[in-house]
Amino acid sequence: MFFGNVERLEWSSILPESFLSYICQAILIAQDNEENGRYEIDGDNVFCVLMTPETEYKEDRKTEIHRDYLDIQIILDGEETFGYSIETPQALLDKPDYTNDVLLFNEVSNESFISLRKGDFIIFYPGESHRPQCATREPMMVRKAVVKVHRDLI
Repeated sequence: MFFGNVERLEWSSILPESFLSYICQAILIAQDNEENGRYEIDGDNVFCVLMTPETEYKEDRKTEIHRDYLDIQIILDGEETFGYSIETPQALLDKPDYTNDVLLFNEVSNESFISLRKGDFIIFYPGESHRPQCATREPMMVRKAVVKVHRDLI
């Protein structure tokens, strides 16, 4: 997991240049498109999904992991809290029943939370447990871009 802000990408120099490029491309896609949906960056290898979900109280959200794609979640408007844990059980990582590259579950140990606002981004690698779309205070609509990067490019 890594987090930063799009206004200070120079502080994120530890990230691969390609990740910084994907963040910049997602920002441009969001500026040029108001419609939610999938936007190509590099076919199925890298794409951006614009969405406007409503956050929910954390007890109503499930934790998720991805098998094949890294997530770069960029908050475009609003605020959102993410749960995360570095302790994903191996039994979950080995499950075959992922749906659209996501496995949802409830069991989380040593979960921490981070709240992000407009301009902030967070990166979750395949296999990293995260609980997105949690309300920071009260549920609210959030505009965000999620860049999906296939594990072969990591």
